[in-house]
Amino acid sequence: MRTDAPPPTDPAPDRPYDALSRAEATEAVERLLRATARLRRLAADRYPLYAVDGNWTFSRRGSWTPGFWAGLLRLTARITGDRTDRRHAAEAGARLAERLDDDTVTRSMTFWYGAGPDRPDLAREAARRLLATALPDGGPIPVGTAWGRAASGRREVEVDCWGPLVRLLAWSAPELGSAAQQAAVAQTRSCLDGCLTATGPRIVERLTVIDGTPAPASPPTSAARPTAWALLGLAESADALAGTAPGLAADCARAAVRLSRPPPHDGSSADDTSADAITAVALHKLPRPTRPTRPPRPPRLPAHTATARAVTARLVRERLCSDGTFPGTHYRVSGPAGGPAPEPARVESVWALFFLLLALAIDVELITPDEF
Repeated sequence: MRTDAPPPTDPAPDRPYDALSRAEATEAVERLLRATARLRRLAADRYPLYAVDGNWTFSRRGSWTPGFWAGLLRLTARITGDRTDRRHAAEAGARLAERLDDDTVTRSMTFWYGAGPDRPDLAREAARRLLATALPDGGPIPVGTAWGRAASGRREVEVDCWGPLVRLLAWSAPELGSAAQQAAVAQTRSCLDGCLTATGPRIVERLTVIDGTPAPASPPTSAARPTAWALLGLAESADALAGTAPGLAADCARAAVRLSRPPPHDGSSADDTSADAITAVALHKLPRPTRPTRPPRPPRLPAHTATARAVTARLVRERLCSDGTFPGTHYRVSGPAGGPAPEPARVESVWALFFLLLALAIDVELITPDEF
């Protein structure tokens, strides 16, 4: 692992919980890297989904999460620089091509986190196919018909995919043209209007778009992850749209302030530790100071980096196990007969591992917040 990065220098005047020392954060990264290597050996050519009591469930196609596994390997290779890690990441990224035709907006997660700029042709092709599914008249990109959604998936928009979708579309815009940028704006407006009201945040998983207007489709199954996904969407949009839709980007930055003070999940969540990890990454991605060589961006949020490090510290000290396992994701697993279990379980998930390692890598400046 690279250890030559300078120590973090961001001040932490209002941190609610002690941040990790550089030694603590580095040791936590190493624990997660060892856990990822063990899981890679178990997985072989399958995708890990989640583990109950240490027993992992694997999938040949990865369900909706293959990008998090490919992203975890890609992040590992970025941190270590090791030739073998780079090979494993490249192999996992190449395998994602078989998911290009999936009719689901979760392709944004798959191809932003799992491929991204490291596999630009694949990522741009995914963006192109997602654009082809956009709702008429410059509308957002719907959930899609996969995972049993059928026709209803053509009328619904998901908050979970908001952040990676905006990143993928904005990154692809120089090649794909204004349609990609317009779709990123439409997605952001729909999610922003659906998730924020005049009186404050509204916890939403999925929106139904009727005559171009988004409205909540159903109550969320859990308050934790939808809030974290919404904060991530706001942070990514505030950054990605600052140069092309500065007013909307500023609206997202202001909304993020309302949603993150105090942070919705501070690392002590009994509901979903993956939501805490997503929250830490989202806080890291909130707008930073304007640089003279870049387009104007919304002002930096005070102490957001310090708060992100505080959330991560709590997760590491209270939730991350000594062997690098990270249980506590709230998830409805398969029941004995193959159908859903009667109650959601507390599992270890591949997306929680990805986001915790990402937060830690940003904490100690092994990568920058905009690399993933």
